[in-house]
Amino acid sequence: MDTKMENHTSRMAALMGRLRREMNGAVVESMQRAGVRGALNYGVSIPTIREIASQTPPDHTFARFLYRQQVRELRLAAATIAEPEALTPEELMEWVEGIDHLEILDEVALRLFSRAPHAIHHFMAEQWLCGAEPMPCYVALMTLNRTAYPPQEVMPRLSRALERFASERNVARAALAYCTFHFDALDLEQLPDTESGRFVREELCDLFGCR
Repeated sequence: MDTKMENHTSRMAALMGRLRREMNGAVVESMQRAGVRGALNYGVSIPTIREIASQTPPDHTFARFLYRQQVRELRLAAATIAEPEALTPEELMEWVEGIDHLEILDEVALRLFSRAPHAIHHFMAEQWLCGAEPMPCYVALMTLNRTAYPPQEVMPRLSRALERFASERNVARAALAYCTFHFDALDLEQLPDTESGRFVREELCDLFGCR
């Protein structure tokens, strides 16, 4: 084992020790009953994970190492430890590919991607909103919802995504979150007549009244 890997492993073990002390068996059981399976899970709350992770100095390489582990708490901690300014378009899919837990993806969008440079947000708007995979599209919407990226650049792509992912409820929910926050920039007529588009339109009408 090289020195860097050995250092990462020992740091991870120390971090895992602090996280395990906050283990909540009842939460683990409830998450399992809800169908949340796959990665090892200690049931530690997200605020506690953030607090513990924030005691580790930002380290992008270490964060990527943590994120590759099959442990819920380490992946969530990685979103706080990673350095947004160090993100590159080439590595973005590492944070999304193979992850189907929305809790983890939401944390990555909030704590890491939304704080990245404008170039990363532009890449996500151009590539992920217009791409062929629903999960990157979901993450892009959850990320851009928390940035100053121009809504007029997002809305046409959002509409096409709702057409492309006509019955993907997660994409629809992310689109709804974006449209709710940017309602003043939205033309409801732009939303497609698909299951996803109708869901977003109906929810917005309930919230704001149709115009």
